[in-house]
Amino acid sequence: MNRITTLLGALLLAAQASGDEIKSLDQAAVKNNQAAASSQNRVDALYDQHREALQEYRITEQEIEQLQVYNRQLREIVANQNAEVASLNEQIQQIEYTQRGIMPLMERMLLGLGQFVKLDLPFLPQERSERIANLQALLLSADTTVSEKFRRVMEAYQIELEYGRTIETYRDKLPSGELVDFLRVGRVAFYYVTLDGETAYVWSKADNAWQTLDGSYVRPLQKGILVARKQAAPSMLKLAVPTPDSVANKAVAKTAEAK
Repeated sequence: MNRITTLLGALLLAAQASGDEIKSLDQAAVKNNQAAASSQNRVDALYDQHREALQEYRITEQEIEQLQVYNRQLREIVANQNAEVASLNEQIQQIEYTQRGIMPLMERMLLGLGQFVKLDLPFLPQERSERIANLQALLLSADTTVSEKFRRVMEAYQIELEYGRTIETYRDKLPSGELVDFLRVGRVAFYYVTLDGETAYVWSKADNAWQTLDGSYVRPLQKGILVARKQAAPSMLKLAVPTPDSVANKAVAKTAEAK
């Protein structure tokens, strides 16, 4: 009987000890689960932080690459601008050198043009002399660029050049005050006819004076005047052309075509 009681007591003690162990194991499992959950939460947080840091790194890396490209482009732009500045400075220096040389050149050109006009046939004397005088005043103008001055001088030369290739008529007064019709045939000859159609004259460079023409030249000259006014069709005109080697410095009849 005592043995049974002792055995039952031992069994009860063993059962109680097993329950305590199970209870302890359950508590340990709960703690492990909690620790595991806490560790997983820390892992998840670290992963999220790593992912965000990686994303920020990639964004920063892209921004760095863009900045590097932008800086390279800026360096190229600055280099090109420096090259342009150097080129402009060189051009400015060349312009200064050119201006130093072109101003005296234009003065010599106008001086030569004025001498040429004085030695040329005396047509449009006031207009041509005023053109040269205006250009001489223009050279001293501070409000006009050198390029514009040079263009105007070249324009005057072009006008004088055209005189040698054209036929022209105009009505003007002689120094005596008489009103007559002038006719210029290029630079070959220069005439005038009185308004009454009675007398014609030709300019003699050798004599530097007007010479009276034979009356037979009056009608051809009047026809030449109509041609110059575009009131008649161009045609062959028999005109008197003074020759520079004429001993008597008289008008010699030659044929000149009015164009």
